[in-house]
Formats: sequence, structure tokens, C-alpha cells
Amino acid sequence: MDTRQDRRGAALARAQGLFNIAGGLWPLVHPRSFEKIFGPKTDWWLERTVAGLLVGAGWSQLRAASSPQGVEHARRIGVATAATLLAVDLTHVPTGRIRPTYLLDAAMEAGWIRAWLGPRPAAAPAVPTVRVIARPRSGAAPAAAAALVAGCAGGAALAARLLRGRSSSERAGEGAPTGRSAEPWRTRERTGR
Repeated sequence: MDTRQDRRGAALARAQGLFNIAGGLWPLVHPRSFEKIFGPKTDWWLERTVAGLLVGAGWSQLRAASSPQGVEHARRIGVATAATLLAVDLTHVPTGRIRPTYLLDAAMEAGWIRAWLGPRPAAAPAVPTVRVIARPRSGAAPAAAAALVAGCAGGAALAARLLRGRSSSERAGEGAPTGRSAEPWRTRERTGR
């Protein structure tokens, strides 16, 4: 790997590490704001377990970012963590088990996977070659930021639409045919607090 790629991988490891630490600490430090966004939780042990695992994964990524072998380790942790959270988000939002706001997390996790699995340079050539230095495409960073914002906005719009659609069907008296609430996160009461 060349130095530029080493720096890119280290920066990506640090960024996702900080993201995972923040995501893990949030429900531990301020559960009310977390639940306001992602819905009330009944299984506090599970929420704390996932939060602790996220903090641990993030810390490992931060610590691993200092060497090329560590960056590969951080990549494996990052892809596995993001793929797991993405699968949970995409499995449980459609069933109504978790709030549609988890689609925002799904978009972020998909972004981490794309960032890690994007093109990686080939091994350095064995014989010296003439390097042609290409000018980076102007506007690449703003375009990536715009795509991220558009993806998050799309996820938020979808979540709002799903929430509005379910609320109006409940007001019309349709409810869930199985006797279960169509929005289980709204009907669960947390005990012990």
C-alpha cells in the first residue's frame, strides 16, 4: 500500500471508530434523547449490550489505525459491525419491530461498507515506473457530501411517510389485524424507571 492509501485507511478507521463510540455512548449517557429518536426500549440489558459492543468496536478501530496491519484489522471490524447493524435495521423496520428512523442508521452503515469495500490500489510494481500524477477531480468531496445528505433526507422522508401512513390508518380504525399494535415501539411501557 502506498502512503496515501495508508492515510486514507487510517482516517476511515478513526472516523468509523468515533462514529461507533458515539453511537454506543449515546444510549448509555442520555437514554431519553436516544429513545425519543429511536423509540422506547423494554430490554435494557440488550440495549446496554449493543452499546458496549459498539464502544468496544469503535475503540478497537481507533487503536488499530496507527499501522497498515491495524488498518486491515479496523476494516474487518468496520465491515462486520456495519453489515450486522444494516441487516438488523433492514430486517426489523419493515416488520414494525423498530422505528423507521433506524433507516437513517441503515444509510450510514451502508455508507461505511461502501467506504471500506471501495476500490483499493493494486500492489506496488516490482520495477520502477514513471508516475503520472493526475489531478484529483474537482468537486468529488462536495458531490459525496451531497449524496450522503440526499440519502439521509430520503431516509427521513420515507420514515416520516411511514409514520404518517400508520397513524392515519390507526385513526381510521383499521389497526393491526392480529390484535397487535401496528407500532409496537409506541405501546411498550418501560418498567423499573
